[in-house]
Amino acid sequence: MNNLNVKMKGKNQFIDDIWAHLKAFKLKLNLFAGQLAKNDLSHFSRLNSIHSVNEEKLKNYEDGFKKLHFEFEHRFQDFSAIQTESDIFTMPFNVNCEAVRSDL
Repeated sequence: MNNLNVKMKGKNQFIDDIWAHLKAFKLKLNLFAGQLAKNDLSHFSRLNSIHSVNEEKLKNYEDGFKKLHFEFEHRFQDFSAIQTESDIFTMPFNVNCEAVRSDL
């Protein structure tokens, strides 16, 4: 989260840059939760160094990642609501021009 905080505080960023950082962070949270669910500790070097990891602890960590992801979804839902409008300016060739509002 510290890396995300630093990226979001950077100067001369447009809203789509900040949204990209948030989406990347949410993807990481999903990735980590999924890996913990499969007992894949490749991104968790400290946990990986422990010979026998308690399954209950892994489940708690997984739940923590899921809760954090839910909080990010909830707190930044306004960004999700304007995703299509943002895509018009950031990725104009990937947008279905038939679906674009006429006032944009």
